[in-house]
Amino acid sequence: MDKSSLTEELEALFKLFEKGAITKEEYEAQKAILLSSKTETSPSEEAHENQESVPIFIEEPYQKQNESAHSNSVKIILIIIIGLIIIVAMYFIFAGNKKDLLPNNGSGTLSASAASESITVNAQQTSNTADKNLEDDSDSTGLNLNTKTPEELNQLLNKFQQDRAKALANLRNIWSNLDPDFKATIQEEQKNWDNTALTTSCSLTGYQTILAQQVANQYCESVMLNNRAKELLDEQASNLTDIKQEKAAQMDAKASDALKRVNITWSTIPDDIQQNLNQTYEQWSDEINKYCISRPTAKNLIETQINYDNCIINKSENKIKELNGYKI
Repeated sequence: MDKSSLTEELEALFKLFEKGAITKEEYEAQKAILLSSKTETSPSEEAHENQESVPIFIEEPYQKQNESAHSNSVKIILIIIIGLIIIVAMYFIFAGNKKDLLPNNGSGTLSASAASESITVNAQQTSNTADKNLEDDSDSTGLNLNTKTPEELNQLLNKFQQDRAKALANLRNIWSNLDPDFKATIQEEQKNWDNTALTTSCSLTGYQTILAQQVANQYCESVMLNNRAKELLDEQASNLTDIKQEKAAQMDAKASDALKRVNITWSTIPDDIQQNLNQTYEQWSDEINKYCISRPTAKNLIETQINYDNCIINKSENKIKELNGYKI
């Protein structure tokens, strides 16, 4: 049998085996028969032909099969390794969760879960504190002016400038309508307030722009002016009665003193002049008393008493001047 014929028969035999038409044992047996039937070939040539033919037509399919098996083995090994990694990871996760449930061992360390929760809470608290400090430190008006756009700030500036003008006009109107006696008691206090209160209380800082600073100042001053107007009204309502009573007592004392001075002055002029006056001190005092009582009453009893005393004082001062003229 020549070489090409043997090769073809071996290929055909292998294809049958590859297709499953024959078993491996049958394939090996038939191959041995074909190889042994090549009687015309010398042992050395036969060995040479076997070396050339077997790798090409017979051993090559086994080599591919071995490579495929090797590839499958590698995949299986990788799958096993990945599975082991997952199992190990799950073990550590389970062990870590279990450790979190146990009390602290006193070593000063926290579990991973507890540490994570602590960090999260601290971060949130720090953030909240920072936000609050930003509002408290940077904007005492509470208007969050540092977060406003220039357009919003301009609108607020215009609004608070108008508010301030209205508040100032209101304060001036209230001051002018305060009771004169009450106003007299706080004249110096109001003067000091006008000179220092707005500058001291509304020199605000901590704003990121000049525009925000201006808005804050206008807002602060409008609030302070309105508060001052309310304070004046409240203070007058609380103190006016006491002030009036004290004034009434003072006016009573002054009226009595004025009448005494008229009597003394009357007694010092010569008798002949006194006779020409056509009245005595007693007659004059009764006349003045009736006149001052007849004057229009005020809105309350205390005011009426003050007006009466003021009338007595004025009439007495005028009479003293008249009597002193007779002495000359």
